[in-house]
Amino acid sequence: MDVFKDLLDIGTLTRLKRRNLLARQPDRKTVRVFVDDGSRDGFPVGWAELAPHPYHRRPAWQAVYRSVPGDDSSYWSGGIARRAGYQPMDYGGSDEIRLAIDEILTLARWGDVLAAREVRSGRTGTYTAAMHPVQAEWLAGLDEPKGITHLGGGRVRLTNVVVALFRGSPESQPHVDALDRLHLDPMDPPIQLTREA
Repeated sequence: MDVFKDLLDIGTLTRLKRRNLLARQPDRKTVRVFVDDGSRDGFPVGWAELAPHPYHRRPAWQAVYRSVPGDDSSYWSGGIARRAGYQPMDYGGSDEIRLAIDEILTLARWGDVLAAREVRSGRTGTYTAAMHPVQAEWLAGLDEPKGITHLGGGRVRLTNVVVALFRGSPESQPHVDALDRLHLDPMDPPIQLTREA
């Protein structure tokens, strides 16, 4: 069943679309967020459930997001992270579904799933981007993910697997949106990626 039109505001629907995510509502008390991983039903990124708040007992939207331990190197190599799980927020929930979805988008990680799809598909290819030289140096100097090359003059090249990893990074970190724009810092304008052969 699709999300009821009156449940999610246009801003939240736009953010989901910008991240290439889908929302479904299996019942009136649950909204699930999915990414297209090539499977029929999609891969769950997180969900929000309407349940009694633990303190004041009024209904609140409880957010659960996909979490990957920071020390799990399989995340960065494009494999399914061994210890990925779903982490509930533990403060009691939000009055608005919009805020619960915000929490999922800010914290959930699903780049390993998208990168694994790229690896399985056998697709190759690279993307290039032009940015401030300091940003280019910083990006190419990251220990993980592997596959970012500094071309000089503020230009970088990223492999398709690296871009897939960034597509599934939380919005609180550098990420790539559905329009192939790299968001390095929320205070700076996004950087357009150009697909190479």
